[in-house]
Amino acid sequence: MLTLISEWVVKRLIVHRAIAEERRDVYRYGCELIVSTASVALFILLAGLSSGRFASALIFLLYFMPIRTVAGGYHAPSYGKCFVLTSLTAFICAGGGEFCSRTGRVAGIFLWIVYGVAQLFIWLRGPFRSRRHPLREDRIAGNRRRMHRMQILETAVCLSLQAAGREIYLYTAILATTAVAVMIAMAEKEECGNVGSIGGSH
Repeated sequence: MLTLISEWVVKRLIVHRAIAEERRDVYRYGCELIVSTASVALFILLAGLSSGRFASALIFLLYFMPIRTVAGGYHAPSYGKCFVLTSLTAFICAGGGEFCSRTGRVAGIFLWIVYGVAQLFIWLRGPFRSRRHPLREDRIAGNRRRMHRMQILETAVCLSLQAAGREIYLYTAILATTAVAVMIAMAEKEECGNVGSIGGSH
């Protein structure tokens, strides 16, 4: 279904001469990414709405998706697995935020420590640089600047949530940020494994 939708969109763009025929594959891939991201975001919001956790679902998306766009990290091998992984991550972060908000001050202090470690890891290790799909240095530098701005903004919002006593949303945001850091670490580990297997085959 995803491929069919993307192919239809690209065909329409070619017919109207909005893009060149030789760029078909590039735009089809871009359409697949857009449709895939939009579908999982819509699913998470609808699931949050139906379960009475719409605000938590929205907080997750705001803390997970924008920075993932520039920081990169692990990507599942198929759109279906990506859908499941992102949805499961959202469920864990929203549910974890709700659980931690009921456990008292100690959990809050611990999560702030986790948040600090996660943000520092993202700041230093992001954006993830793939050897298999390298980006230009100017693109990486631009992504790093945007990533750092997002991190500063996210931290300011977290402090505001803390001051307002909105622990459930604060902890959901912290867990979403931690998930981004974990995704970067997973991508680095996968990259090292691939390099090792390639080196061992010679």
